[in-house]
Amino acid sequence: MYFPQFLVGMVATLLVILGWTFMSTGSAWEALGWTVLAAVLLQAGYFVAVLWLVQREGHAADQAKPSEGAASPAKLPGPFERDGIIQALLSRLFPKVP
Repeated sequence: MYFPQFLVGMVATLLVILGWTFMSTGSAWEALGWTVLAAVLLQAGYFVAVLWLVQREGHAADQAKPSEGAASPAKLPGPFERDGIIQALLSRLFPKVP
């Protein structure tokens, strides 16, 4: 599931929870509290689902055997080796010692 799709679904769900809780209790603060709790639970569930998918993909890649004639994959730079804001910040925070 893509993050924008999840975000739209999460916002819609939280609006339903907010309205339902407010109509049930009549308290805006209680409705807000239940909505925040639901948001935390939804985000934690999404995080666990993404971790599970990443772990499963890594496990499947470990089990796959490369064919003898296939070329090796290209060596790509890691996320901290590319140019950009993070690289500039890291180079300023941790300058290379000669």
